[in-house]
Amino acid sequence: MSASAQRYAAKYAAKIEVPKVPKLTREEAQRLALVDRVLQCEHRRHADRLADVRRVADKLAALQPIVQAAEAAGAHIDVAHVELTCTSYRATEDGRRVNAVVLRTADALLSEWRKPSAINAVADALMAAGWRIVNVYSEGNTYSLDRVVFMHGHRAVETTCMRQWVLDAIEAGHITAATQGRHPAMDTGKVFASASVAAA
Repeated sequence: MSASAQRYAAKYAAKIEVPKVPKLTREEAQRLALVDRVLQCEHRRHADRLADVRRVADKLAALQPIVQAAEAAGAHIDVAHVELTCTSYRATEDGRRVNAVVLRTADALLSEWRKPSAINAVADALMAAGWRIVNVYSEGNTYSLDRVVFMHGHRAVETTCMRQWVLDAIEAGHITAATQGRHPAMDTGKVFASASVAAA
């Protein structure tokens, strides 16, 4: 990371103060009034979320053009779940492993399934910006959203998209049998949840 990038990242991380919440044993918590136990739990949850945001803050500025492109296509970014994944990914066999930033659209309402461009907007924006697909998880039926991990240099983003987007990416050669994960391009010998996917 360049010196200017470090200063930029430090500037945002410094803005996010994580409050100290005392850790109580189970016995200590049981001695508190119920309302105090509930408040203590909420303070802990808030502190944990702020710590999550602080960890990801330096990576978010670089993703702003992706977010703007996705929102221009009608996406609603699910900001409540922007975080780093527990799993790390790498672009090549001997590449450096990095945790991905979770960046996806908010849960689609049934009416929004008529707008696949909005649901797939983050994936489309990443593809248009030259990011490469390194991992795909196609699980559940065709109404489930598939998870797709993109990488660009030492950056990774995990997003969700519709099954048809994955099938189209396979057709275009962006997802192959060598792509990690579990998806229709792999010949696993297992039947996927959708008959149309299995046929594809």
